[in-house]
Formats: sequence, C-alpha cells, structure tokens
Amino acid sequence: MSVNFSQFDESSVIVLKLLAQNFPTPTEIGFNDVFPNSETDKRAAHIGTLAFLRHEDLIAHEVGSASSFILTRKGLGLFDEDIFQHIKDQLNSETENI
Repeated sequence: MSVNFSQFDESSVIVLKLLAQNFPTPTEIGFNDVFPNSETDKRAAHIGTLAFLRHEDLIAHEVGSASSFILTRKGLGLFDEDIFQHIKDQLNSETENI
C-alpha cells in the first residue's frame, strides 16, 4: 500500500510558502484563505494538513485567531533557514556597530 500525498502536497506547499513570504507576520491560512474559489471537497484535507503541520511543530497557531499561523524554527528549516544563526549574526553585527 502506498500513501497518496497529492492533497497534502497541494495544501502544505501553499501554506508553507505563504507563511515564509509573510514571516514573521501571522498569516491567515484557513481553507477559504488558501483555496478561495475551490470546491469544499478539499476542506478536510486542508484541515488535516494544518493539523499535521502543527503536530510536527512546523507551524504555530497565533493566539486569538482561528486561522492565523506563523512558521516555527522547524518550519523555517524546510527553507534552509536557521533562525537562531540569523539572530546571532544580527546580534554580532549590531555589537560591532555599537
């Protein structure tokens, strides 16, 4: 048996790219935000995708909003970004300017 990733792929790629483009601003990624003109048959897969991404700590839910999320450190890692190294580099460059 093989796993069909097609619905997961469609939703996860859109969600992760949106969050990366808007980092660190929380971004609405509810079903209607991601698939505004789409059939509702994708809704369950989208909800499942968000649940999986949250469970794996790739995205974090913004408190106070039903569908706003941000990328986590692990999520940024999917884009080959190391937020801790980035912060350290910024701190070191700021130290030299102080």
